[in-house]
Amino acid sequence: MKIDILPLHPAIGARIQGVDLRIPLEPAVLGKVLDTFNRRQLLYFPAQDLTEMQMLAFARQFGEPEIFVDPTALNGGVPQVMHLTNLDSGGNPMGPSPRMAWMSLAENWHSDSSFRRVPALATMLNGIIIPTSTGDTDFASLHIAYDALSDELKGKLEPLSAVHSWEYQRMLTPGREPISEEERTAAPPVTHRLVQKHPATGRKLLFLSSSACAIEGLPEAEGRELLARLTRLATRPEVVYTHKWRQHDLLMWDNRATLHRAAGFDYQSLVLRRKMHRIVIGGVAAVQ
Repeated sequence: MKIDILPLHPAIGARIQGVDLRIPLEPAVLGKVLDTFNRRQLLYFPAQDLTEMQMLAFARQFGEPEIFVDPTALNGGVPQVMHLTNLDSGGNPMGPSPRMAWMSLAENWHSDSSFRRVPALATMLNGIIIPTSTGDTDFASLHIAYDALSDELKGKLEPLSAVHSWEYQRMLTPGREPISEEERTAAPPVTHRLVQKHPATGRKLLFLSSSACAIEGLPEAEGRELLARLTRLATRPEVVYTHKWRQHDLLMWDNRATLHRAAGFDYQSLVLRRKMHRIVIGGVAAVQ
């Protein structure tokens, strides 16, 4: 099988054509895809009309998908596949709802599962029903973020660790209720080194996410200002790739080495129909 691999953006991403993800990838092709994933951090597979089980089978070629325990995220009966949608059970836009408020967290620059002791390896999204006028996704490389630092700042950041909190990340959306004691116990704050090495390539990166609420050893205000400054550096317009979704697009990105956010999508009032299937692949933490 011959595949075509084309860059999406000078800083990040690759478009992969010539593959049908409904069937297992040949070993040589899988090797090329994985190598491109590790080097470019974001893969775009156009025109992939997958069932939930076909998407799950594709994901399992890279690792074991997580099981989503939130019942509001499951519409199809496959616990590893979350439905990101504004549709009710009858297929109609549901309007403002607690579920839509939860999804609006994606508007902040983040890495999925960064608040966990072992963050996720990868996330996949498949566009099932896509509005034509809204709902882009922005991506930025955390390798490029590290490379942009001065040598002096690299040295200062090298020994530092950030505190990542699900509670802090969730409360970034105005009007959210405080998390319960059960949620707090299940997802306590964790620390991750700011400067890490990618486990597959050894290339250094700056690990950031909207879950980062403090830097160990610094006053809270100083730590948050530094995190905000680093995030602004990492997401400069010239290094951001914006994906314009089309039906049956499939994106796969490396949570260890990217930031992403939803852009241009009003979760609370949008009346256009939208549905995406999401899989998160568990993994090992980046080398610290």
